[in-house]
Amino acid sequence: MIKNLIIGSGFSAAMVKILLKEKARVLSLTSHNNLRSKDFIRRKSLESNKFFSKKSLSLGSTKFILKKGRLHDRLTHGGNSNIWGGHINLKKIPKNLINFFIKKKIFFQKLSFSITGTTSHNKNLAQLQVISGKIFKAQDLLNIVENAFILNFFIKKKKVEVKKLFLCLGTIQLIDLLYRSKFLKENDIIELSEFDHQFNLGFKKSKYKKNTTIIRYSFARAVGHFLGVQSYSKYLKLLNFVPFCIDQIFYNNKTKYALQIKDGIFTEKMSSNNTKSNFGKSIHYCNMKINGVFINDFLTKININLLGFGMPFVNQSVPGPISNDIILDVKKKLSLLKSKWKIN
Repeated sequence: MIKNLIIGSGFSAAMVKILLKEKARVLSLTSHNNLRSKDFIRRKSLESNKFFSKKSLSLGSTKFILKKGRLHDRLTHGGNSNIWGGHINLKKIPKNLINFFIKKKIFFQKLSFSITGTTSHNKNLAQLQVISGKIFKAQDLLNIVENAFILNFFIKKKKVEVKKLFLCLGTIQLIDLLYRSKFLKENDIIELSEFDHQFNLGFKKSKYKKNTTIIRYSFARAVGHFLGVQSYSKYLKLLNFVPFCIDQIFYNNKTKYALQIKDGIFTEKMSSNNTKSNFGKSIHYCNMKINGVFINDFLTKININLLGFGMPFVNQSVPGPISNDIILDVKKKLSLLKSKWKIN
């Protein structure tokens, strides 16, 4: 019997692995070759790749026909952490947890044009880095991952193969797994939400908009981020003379987005009339609900030893980075789980 099994190898999986402080097997797809068959659909519209990042395909069991939204699927070791900006809001992260990460050689670099190529009017924002100065990615912690793809899972009272199952999957792969495992039914409705978001071109010394959370990228760092360069390299800094910048703006209001499944195809539910045409642009969509039930409660009803981590499983509290919400959610759930172990 496997005591702890982590499915996925992105940021949330890395956080579960180090905060669990127990042995756990990690299963994730590290090669697409075994999935290129008639049994899986390639969904090019969900793929998110950058020039210098490892190419990732979106392969799965369901189709997505999207007109207003833009969802993403990076089915590869590291997930979104291979292309992200590594930002985190430290306001609610306890000091002892920060020190724990530092001991694991994960550092919190304050934003500045000279070091990270980014700034913000929110002084609580930092960038997660490793000792080399590169942006942290999941592979920095998850160096032992078994190449596997989970087709489905089921619950049997008399046979236990896995005691604790941790689903650390992105939104699309989570939906696919629940569908293949027959926990999603015909006409079920999936709901997501995100803080409104946009990119604006401006100048480095421009005033920040009020009532927003803004990460300001120098032109050089914006180019690097667009291309998938996960460090503020000396070559990018050659462009520092350019006075322009890109503002990544997060607004305080949230937008909801709904999908409905019919015959294995997800389409946008038009009754979600407050959905704007650029939903998903921030890639921070979260707070997944299935037929109005929060995904954490949905999994608990399946089995109390089934836990989920990552963006679908958090309800982001403030606009901006979502990595801090994921870390706090992992810490909270694992603490509750360990207290139950002690009682048992």
